[in-house]
Amino acid sequence: MPKNVKEEKYQGGESYGDPAKVQTGLANDIKILASKGKLISSAQAILELAKDKGKPIDDKKMTMEKVIAVAAALPETSKTRGKLTEVMIDGLWDSLQHPPLSYMGDKFQYRTADGSYNNVLNPDLGRAGTPYAKTCRTDKKLHAVKPDPGLLFDLLMSREEGGFKKNPAGISSMLFYHATIIIHDIFRTNRADPNISDTSSYLDLAPLYGSNRDEQLKVRSMKLGQLWPDTFHERRLLAQPPGVNVMLVMYSRFHNYVADILYKINEGNKFPEPDKNVLTDEEFEAAEAKLDEDLFQTARLVVGGLYINISLHDYLRGLTNAHHSDTDWTLDPRVAIGKHFASDGTPRGVGNQVSAEFNLLYRFHPIISQRDEKWLEDFLTGQVFKGIKKPLHELSPKELLTGLLAYETSIPNDPKVRTFNGLKRNPKTNKFNDADLVEELRKSIEEPAGLFGARMVPKAMRVVEILGILQARKWQVASLNEFRDFFGLKRHESMEDINPDPKIADILRSLYDHPDMVELYPGLFLEEGKPDMNPGCGGCPPYTVGRAVFSDAVTLVRSDRFYTLDYTASTLTNWGITEVAQDPKTLGGSMMYKLIQRSFPGWFPYNSLHVMQPFYTKTKNEEIAKEIGTLQLYTPADPKPPHVPKIVTGNETVRKILTNQQAFIVPWLPALNDLFPGKRDFSSYMLSGDKPLHTLQRNLVGDCLYGPQGFKQLLSESVTDMAKKYLAAEEFEVGASGKQIDILRDVAIPVNAKILADIFALDLKTNDNPYGSLKIADLYRHLINVRIWGFNNNDPAMAWRRRAWATEGAEVLTKSCKEVVDSIELETKTGLAWLFSRRPTRPNRAKQGSLTSYGRQFVKELLAAGKTNAEVADICWLTALAGVGVPVGVFTEVLKFFLEPGSKQYWATIQDLVAQNTALADQRIREYVLEAQRLTSTQRNLRVCVQPVTVDGVAYKPGDAVVCLLGPACKDEKVVKNPDKFQPGRDKNAYIHFGYGPHECLGREIAITYVVSMIKVCASLKNLRRAPGPMGLCKYITVGTERCYLNDSWSWLTFDPTTWKLHHDGLGKGVYDSSPKRIDPDWDLDSIKRDITRMYKAKAQKKGGETKDKKDEESAKELSNADHSHEEFFQRQSSSEESSASITSFGSRSFVNFSSHEEFHEHES
Repeated sequence: MPKNVKEEKYQGGESYGDPAKVQTGLANDIKILASKGKLISSAQAILELAKDKGKPIDDKKMTMEKVIAVAAALPETSKTRGKLTEVMIDGLWDSLQHPPLSYMGDKFQYRTADGSYNNVLNPDLGRAGTPYAKTCRTDKKLHAVKPDPGLLFDLLMSREEGGFKKNPAGISSMLFYHATIIIHDIFRTNRADPNISDTSSYLDLAPLYGSNRDEQLKVRSMKLGQLWPDTFHERRLLAQPPGVNVMLVMYSRFHNYVADILYKINEGNKFPEPDKNVLTDEEFEAAEAKLDEDLFQTARLVVGGLYINISLHDYLRGLTNAHHSDTDWTLDPRVAIGKHFASDGTPRGVGNQVSAEFNLLYRFHPIISQRDEKWLEDFLTGQVFKGIKKPLHELSPKELLTGLLAYETSIPNDPKVRTFNGLKRNPKTNKFNDADLVEELRKSIEEPAGLFGARMVPKAMRVVEILGILQARKWQVASLNEFRDFFGLKRHESMEDINPDPKIADILRSLYDHPDMVELYPGLFLEEGKPDMNPGCGGCPPYTVGRAVFSDAVTLVRSDRFYTLDYTASTLTNWGITEVAQDPKTLGGSMMYKLIQRSFPGWFPYNSLHVMQPFYTKTKNEEIAKEIGTLQLYTPADPKPPHVPKIVTGNETVRKILTNQQAFIVPWLPALNDLFPGKRDFSSYMLSGDKPLHTLQRNLVGDCLYGPQGFKQLLSESVTDMAKKYLAAEEFEVGASGKQIDILRDVAIPVNAKILADIFALDLKTNDNPYGSLKIADLYRHLINVRIWGFNNNDPAMAWRRRAWATEGAEVLTKSCKEVVDSIELETKTGLAWLFSRRPTRPNRAKQGSLTSYGRQFVKELLAAGKTNAEVADICWLTALAGVGVPVGVFTEVLKFFLEPGSKQYWATIQDLVAQNTALADQRIREYVLEAQRLTSTQRNLRVCVQPVTVDGVAYKPGDAVVCLLGPACKDEKVVKNPDKFQPGRDKNAYIHFGYGPHECLGREIAITYVVSMIKVCASLKNLRRAPGPMGLCKYITVGTERCYLNDSWSWLTFDPTTWKLHHDGLGKGVYDSSPKRIDPDWDLDSIKRDITRMYKAKAQKKGGETKDKKDEESAKELSNADHSHEEFFQRQSSSEESSASITSFGSRSFVNFSSHEEFHEHES
């Protein structure tokens, strides 16, 4: 052995040196895979992985498992194996947030009053009472002695007499009223310490709700989640133009509307009504408090959803002038973005902290309108500085602050008694007068906003601007060019870059010497305003302000957990998130119209040029509509008080009104003509008026419809056969509970659509009509949409969208029905006419004697009567409208009546009659159905008075809307004896629920036959009953006087029922002898928790109150946490300075470790 060379030493278990790393390349991998017969499959797996990169993973392809197989086949030394493992780990890691930002439970699904815990892991980020952030570092050494603030205002900012310039894009004052709410939402400088913001850094509508628990409680009634009527928190806004306060009143009203609907729907039993029969007094009080808290907090989230959608789809669309086009694009910061920023994309829901620079940037004083400038002067001289002897622009900062302080102390501490602009509250309702609010709103919409730029600030704002300049200097913010640098904007190289006006540039040069020396404030608002661009720029802000405002808008929305990660149906409820969801087909997603229509229903037309985009002036909206060709969709009509209809319930009075065509006419024509404004006229259709031509058409259609012998029998047999087929196809076994069927969705609705298609030759795709263009769901949806628009359109907030849906449906129905009629018309030609006509493209495959063949004959008879193809097509689909949905609703109510425990004997009788299968038995069933309908009917007829008339002592004048309630009329004891008793076979005047007189429902016999046949099919099912629990509910609520059903997800309110799940035990006779419980206490988690809590409390009391073993008491407290409001939960204090939290990760999960339970929620001192 060579000298001085030492041998490697042995160590048990491992060597002293690191083992040499051996890596093999692709050639070795191919050799190994080939030797195992896996080369081709491995190559395919890797290619598949590469091809699907960035796409949603189709796990049915087993791609991950195939990659695992490839990696497992390679040796440890393989570079490919290592790379595949890294790719898998990276993908699996990226599938989850690290750490999570969204947490479970009431404590985190609701906003706190002060904005804390928006970021659960950094709870104080953005909380009210925390310091302003600083956006941009300050490097530049500015003048030690800066220009006098008063001189700056006088020379560069003051709007002199006649100096107002209106926004060139047509922006109204309303847009900047919304901006005012945003500004006061996120900025409230503490007067004792101007570095602190007393409101949160989130768009949580603090001006409405307040910024801490005490402020919040003052605006709440503490009953069912409601706010005090027309009440908002922010007293500072009383010193703003009245339009700002009107907007807050609208949000207050919308909150109460939302809380009411949430309570009525009670999705997932989230808002249960406390039951005194099962709760102790203490439990009942706690349950009521929790109900109020849950309703308030959920309603607040929903209202926030509308607020943020207005901010994005009205406010930002106004600033970008997107409304001045037909685009549906909006700068919506909530979208999920891929890996441009980090492994999980551009962050969302991470929290926010507003900065001092943006406090300065949001001082939009140049755009104050002429009307608001006058209001400001009157307000200051009349309420703040009463009897002032000198001009407002000569006020000193001390005089301003002293005056404002005195004014604020005069404002009542109780927000529900405050008023503004001289408006009075109704002493009974505590609401403001709608007419006063609407008039202020109209004026605000019509008033153009001002233009940004130098010399545009009203002189009365002089002292306010002086204070702003002084505060900016106190904060030592960066210079204007440094701020532009921060946002990646080109620096101003000359004073003319800042403002090309030579006079302004010269003054800037004299005061600041160089562009780099210009202060951020007022420099931001001395820049020239941007020109308008369609689309592109509407707000016309100064250049730097425009760039920064959009960055802030994105940040405010995207950083807020409640507008991103937790903006879900689970937090807002299915109905809540649907109610505030934007529709891109409605002016690109505009939502401000909905806030107005929900607040003042009926005051503005649904298509008002004022309302549909109120952030533009009415004049500009008209110009834009003309330019893009949509003016026919709007009306220029001014707002006016809504019609208060006269309600009629007396049987005889109803019949007199419905037979008097000279004084009372049907009102449906305007809605039908609004389907195709200026393009089509439906005035000749029989339901469009009360002239002789309408009567003639009705008689013709009636003769053609009911003329053929055996029609009713054919219809009854067809309905029965269809219902049985759908029932057999859709029902399914549910074990010991028998069979389940959604009797409406899966049977009643398809049968309704099918018989209408057969009778009126609609283009439904069936075996008889394989060339049809419509499926059952499409046909039903189109018919329903047009019917609701034409005959049930009583929600102004939905009317614009309903017209769009109805127009789409009418277009489809017109085109498809015309094609069917054209095809049938060709069959009628004979002789030379047949010889020279084109051949039918749709051969007649209808079986002779079928309902389909009957419908084709109906068309032929109308053609033979001299109607054109287009007229016949219109008669067919328009008449079908009256027969869609309503029969389904009648069938539902009748069946519900018979399935109630009190109707067992009637249901048993119907089953016996069905078994008899005779004409006499069918007649008796019909009588039972009519009587059940009489007791349950909610049908109504509407008429409009056109000449002065008195009916039964009541005077009617032209323009009066008259609503005839047919349900109460059928129970009028003056005509119907023992009206509340079930007595089949009454006089015909007891059964006017399908109308009466010349416009009595022409399809009455079709509807009754449909309902009777459906009831017969249901009566053939043994032990038919509701499905157990909430699943068996045919859910509806009452909104105003209207019964509204909910769809299957409880997200939409509909006029007609669409879903109802029933159970039965197969064919046969049998009446279910008990009603299933809606919620079984043994399966109700709240009931279980309450019972266990009681058990622990009783156990603790038995031990003398204070037990040595605290475990039982701790368990009771944990189970009772729901009794505490989430605010109290967050406000627990801790005296320990040593509490700490740490985040540790293991695998793909994160754990947050706290030293105590209370500490996890501690945040205030």
